[in-house]
Amino acid sequence: GVKATLVAVADGRIGIAQDCTAMVEKALNAAGSPVGNIGPQAFLKYGKVVAAPQPGDIIVQSGHVAIYAGNGQAISGGMNGVNATMTHPLSWLTATGPVTFVRAG
Repeated sequence: GVKATLVAVADGRIGIAQDCTAMVEKALNAAGSPVGNIGPQAFLKYGKVVAAPQPGDIIVQSGHVAIYAGNGQAISGGMNGVNATMTHPLSWLTATGPVTFVRAG
């Protein structure tokens, strides 16, 4: 399904230097939702907002976007603007401001 594809693509990009939006764009493209080069807030329109995240949900924050991997972990490109794509605690994001979970598909 879409959520499994999003996690698989994001997971496959770990270690690759890219900005946060590029990683999620590639994942959505692979899942059959063509996305151009968009900013983090634009991902809100690629699914429905949900209260509690499931693996494969998109995490949208002011200035950042990531994919929820499950078990309190997120996968992000461009953390701090330069780092390679990595898995990290969701709390890294929620500590810096509110997040919105978007379920694609």
